[in-house]
Amino acid sequence: MAAMRGNRIFVAALAMLAAIGIAQFGRPSASAFTQDPNGQAAVETYQLIKDRYLKKLPPQELKKVLEGSIRGQIDALDDPFTSYSPPRRTEIRNQDVRGEFFGIGVVIQAARPDGTGARILNVFRGGPAFRAGLQAGDEIVEVDREDVTNMDLFDIVSKIRGPKGSVVELGVRRKGSRAVLRFNITREKIEIVSVSKTMIGKDVGYVAIETFLNVKVIDQLNKAIQELKAQGAKKLILDLRDNGGGLLDQGCQVADAFLNQGVIVYTRSRDVTRPFCEASPTTSWSGPLVVLVNRNSASASEIVAGAIQDDGRGKIIGEKTFGKGVGQNVFTLANGGELTLVTFEWLTPKKRAIHGKGIEPDITVKDTRFQEPLAFEGLGAPAGGQVELVVRDKAGKVIKRLKANVDEEGKFSFSEEVPPRPMSNIPGKAVLDLQNDAILQKALEVLKTP
Repeated sequence: MAAMRGNRIFVAALAMLAAIGIAQFGRPSASAFTQDPNGQAAVETYQLIKDRYLKKLPPQELKKVLEGSIRGQIDALDDPFTSYSPPRRTEIRNQDVRGEFFGIGVVIQAARPDGTGARILNVFRGGPAFRAGLQAGDEIVEVDREDVTNMDLFDIVSKIRGPKGSVVELGVRRKGSRAVLRFNITREKIEIVSVSKTMIGKDVGYVAIETFLNVKVIDQLNKAIQELKAQGAKKLILDLRDNGGGLLDQGCQVADAFLNQGVIVYTRSRDVTRPFCEASPTTSWSGPLVVLVNRNSASASEIVAGAIQDDGRGKIIGEKTFGKGVGQNVFTLANGGELTLVTFEWLTPKKRAIHGKGIEPDITVKDTRFQEPLAFEGLGAPAGGQVELVVRDKAGKVIKRLKANVDEEGKFSFSEEVPPRPMSNIPGKAVLDLQNDAILQKALEVLKTP
């Protein structure tokens, strides 16, 4: 059996990045596996495939067979928060946790629903990609002349990142054109900024934490708070909406920035429930505070919100949170891959278990920032024609007309493209839309109340 070389604690809602090393484990024994008939059968199956399969498999294909057996064990748990990451993703995970890497200064997402391809969401002002002329919306189709249109997003990221000062050639397609534009870009040090801020009016500071998957989150938060104080902030809004969680220690430190006493979070493993961290007497912010959450606020975000709510330190405003109340340890395996394994659940200071339940806000407000995209499908329409869906408001006024082509079998479907969320191309600068943000409006109303 593979040796577990290290163990790291991880509380993200989606297992995307690794976490901080907290302990070392010895090499586990393989005897329990080989003494079990099913374990013996697994070894025999691999050996028979290696020796007797009609087509002799090269080492890379045999590697896939073995990794498939790892995934099979995890799939059998039927646990959405336990996962395996192959070795090629490990370094990317570790770079993101460290909060810096050598790259080109863009934010990308998968170009297709299956997680393949890459489209640029944001280009940071002043970075290598910005200077080269890349734009938000560009689809990356080539990396160093290799077609990446059907490649997994993680693999594309690993190809774009590289050694300091090295050059990567990107081929992109711009909206409205089939031509491939090519850019040679020199990789530079890129710092991951997970905290953004701005002032609202004369005395309200706003700070948003995008993720806790970065060891620099607490430093970035403290810096943002100090800068907001210098600009006259007397009240603070902490926005944890759409923050899926991350490193448990960063969640503890962020909560500690606002609390001055008591347990912040308990952990419960198979055998014991114990305080994981407690607040120190000093705080970064002691003034009026509200915390914004929505249905995508999860894990470490819920730890912060739960601690502040149980302490009565500030009002929680928004939607009921995701409800991810279990934590994982990330084990580095002998092959360089990583096993993210659920090993404990966490409880709020009042020992509330929120897994599958979420945290109910003190004031419930629907998140109105982004319209839900429309989609429809059907059958029975005249083949080769078009169907039209008319959308009206409550007064009966037509606000949208959506058309879809009908195929030869009379089937049709339409899905509205989700517009990209507004993002600043200056790291650390928050972009707000107060007019369409009911939760933020309610936060400002609460802060105005004596």
